[in-house]
Amino acid sequence: MFELSFGKMMIIAVVALIVLGPEKLPKVARTLGHLLGRARGYANQVKQDIDREMQMDELRKLQEQAKDAARSFETAVNDAGRSVEQEAASVQSSVNTSLAQAESDALAAQAKATHAVENSIAAPHAALTAQDEVAALEKSIAEQASEQIAEIKPMISAEQMTASLPQSPPANSPESANGADAAKKVA
Repeated sequence: MFELSFGKMMIIAVVALIVLGPEKLPKVARTLGHLLGRARGYANQVKQDIDREMQMDELRKLQEQAKDAARSFETAVNDAGRSVEQEAASVQSSVNTSLAQAESDALAAQAKATHAVENSIAAPHAALTAQDEVAALEKSIAEQASEQIAEIKPMISAEQMTASLPQSPPANSPESANGADAAKKVA
């Protein structure tokens, strides 16, 4: 392409000296130096502007990635919260069903006890007294209730429950005091 060797530069300098003369040559050289300095300054400024724009583009991309990650995390947390709420609702309904069943069993047992008491009153020759029958009936109800409670299987284990709950701060920290105050307000 365009090469300037030392020999070519010397030829250009001699021609400039002859054409311009010794009086104008220093002024022209000084002006030419100032123009070259300005051109270099403009070139450096353009490079810096391009570098800044590239960095801004990279920062925008990182910001978008961070926003996407935050959205996906929020979605995951909301989904987990909904599933926990559904599990809690199903556990609540099964507990309510069990309680209703236990109450109906207790009413039926009470009716049987009342009938047995009436029969024992009507038939004084029965070996058990009314109090013995009531005690036996209470024992039977307690056994049935404990069997029903034993049959209820937890839908989520204690380990899964503790893993899904956020970690609480230590009891003596100000954060736990604020949390305890908030829990009292909610209750």
